[in-house]
Amino acid sequence: MRKKIGFALLLIVFLVFARFAFVKFMEKQTAKSRAASMIPVVSTDVVKAEDIANSIEASGRIVAKYNVDIVAKVSGSLLNKHFQEGDYVQKGQLLFTIDPQEYAINVNKAAANLQNAQAVAFRAQKDFDRAKELVAKDFIAKSTYDQNLAEKNVAYANIKSASAQLSDAKRLLSYTRITAPVSGRIGMVNVTEGNYITPQTGSLARLVSLDPIYVTYSLDSKQFNQLKNDTILPTVKQDEPIRVQITLPDGTVYKHEGDEDFFGNEISQTTGSISLRATFKNPEHTLVPGDFVKVKIFSNTKHKKLIVPQAAVLQDSTGRYVYTLADGNKAVQTYIQTEGEYDKYFIVKEGLKEGDTFVSDGVVNVMNGMEVRIAEKQPEEADVPENRNEPSSEVE
Repeated sequence: MRKKIGFALLLIVFLVFARFAFVKFMEKQTAKSRAASMIPVVSTDVVKAEDIANSIEASGRIVAKYNVDIVAKVSGSLLNKHFQEGDYVQKGQLLFTIDPQEYAINVNKAAANLQNAQAVAFRAQKDFDRAKELVAKDFIAKSTYDQNLAEKNVAYANIKSASAQLSDAKRLLSYTRITAPVSGRIGMVNVTEGNYITPQTGSLARLVSLDPIYVTYSLDSKQFNQLKNDTILPTVKQDEPIRVQITLPDGTVYKHEGDEDFFGNEISQTTGSISLRATFKNPEHTLVPGDFVKVKIFSNTKHKKLIVPQAAVLQDSTGRYVYTLADGNKAVQTYIQTEGEYDKYFIVKEGLKEGDTFVSDGVVNVMNGMEVRIAEKQPEEADVPENRNEPSSEVE
């Protein structure tokens, strides 16, 4: 009986210890599972070097290639306006009509004077021809011949004078039809129909061309000296033009690139800057003269530079940093110096070297010294910048 009781007690003690051990084992497993679940899952990438063209940014202003004040060249009553204010007009299109009656009369008078001069010259020519025959036979005096020659020359000179007067009268008559000297958008009318206008009246309306269009900007002497040796400025004639890109006030990049076609021949002693200009296509008339834009000039020379995605870069009071990986997949806070942007990447000046592994995705869940778990990389993930054909870096 006592043996049975002792065996039962031993069994109970064994079961108690077994349960205790099982509970401890499960607690350890749970702790391990929790610890594993707290390790952030991240994606990694390696630092790459890309051929990148330097660039520089400046503030620019849109300027019309042609900015014309439409003025009257003759005096008269303004009869008609042949456009709507704000219209886009073509070169040669009729804009205004000045009363042509007075100038048409002057054309008729000049035409009549020319006909009269031609008739006089015809008679003088005949008299001269007869005098020439007679003086050869010694039937008339030499002085008579000389007089006929002079009259003929005067008559032909009068034809030239009358012809010039007719041309001038026609020119003045043509000025009564004011046409567009260039294609562009016309503004508000300053003088309405019915008013008597003269060349001193001033601008009837202003016409500005829109396509092509200029963007003017300036670089300070420091930027100029820093970049002129990198073919970012046309110091010599080049086969490949200097590319210029502009960003509109709403933040969108204008879809047409421009060509830099002018830079000043000296740095201003007042402002310490040099003037430049680029020409842009503007078929949709998106660019409006007078507007301000951000200009980016691209170098034709490219350099090998290290890049990291902007999404992988964090910043604190010390500066920008990324998380690189040390032994055991531990994240290490690594500070970097950047020298501009390239597409969606930062260009790294210091702090990293080509081939370094860094956390590219999931960086917000990482802390310095924390162990991370690397997710399997999907085959379709891209490793390089999207816009490889037009790389650039912005010089800070």
